[in-house]
Amino acid sequence: MLKSANYTEMKQLQSFKNIAVMNEAIRGFLYTYKHELAPSAINVLKTVSRHACKIVGVAFLKVDTIAKLTESSKRTVQRALKTLESYGVIERKATMREKGGSGHNVYVIRAVDGCVTPDVTAEMSSREEEKSVDVPSVEQSELSSETVIAKTSPSKRINKRINVKDVQLDESFTPSNVPQEFVDATAPFYRSADVIYRLWNRVLIAYKKSELSRPVEETEVLSDVVQAFKESIFAKKASKIHNTFEGYFYRIVEAKLAVWKRRETPLFDWLINE
Repeated sequence: MLKSANYTEMKQLQSFKNIAVMNEAIRGFLYTYKHELAPSAINVLKTVSRHACKIVGVAFLKVDTIAKLTESSKRTVQRALKTLESYGVIERKATMREKGGSGHNVYVIRAVDGCVTPDVTAEMSSREEEKSVDVPSVEQSELSSETVIAKTSPSKRINKRINVKDVQLDESFTPSNVPQEFVDATAPFYRSADVIYRLWNRVLIAYKKSELSRPVEETEVLSDVVQAFKESIFAKKASKIHNTFEGYFYRIVEAKLAVWKRRETPLFDWLINE
């Protein structure tokens, strides 16, 4: 556990080399996931980032302070932080006072894999940008799994350059590091390489947090991940998901990986050796 007043330890938590890189990571995260997040989560992330400049990416804020800065309730802030943690964009670190007892949490901002950072175009530059010193505007068009490919007449195709970011990629474009079994399970519901890749990224975040020694691609573990997806689809169909599908899926995966972790270190393993 970190000591709350130890600057050397805190400095080691720095997650970005400078503020510009941090801002770019946050901008990409919000461009990719904004449509899935509640306004309160977005507001909390921006607020934390504005107070993560002394040690870039590390914010020393109490929940009460965040609530005051965002004009939200403490419970809303806690819920928003939990959501941001599930996406992997924020990591919570507990601290301990020098004289003993728990200190307030430290929040470390992380870059999330698979995020897309939009190019700055003439059309975007004409939009009204948010006035913020630390975090660039993210009020840009959302990346959606429902993107429609515009039809262009043959006469206009000759000199028209295709913008890859505007093209909807089906499941066959999913990167090869995503197991085929997972692609096969998700493709009937999300025929989008972007969505499937994001879902698998949530699996990897949960796997990293679980500290499981067995590979997540191992047949039995992967089968549970696929089962987590099926259970999430069932919950969606039954209207049991009140937040985002990806957040719900993440929690189911997290629970299943926790079971695998417990199997690795049985509580009464010592009895076997008696």
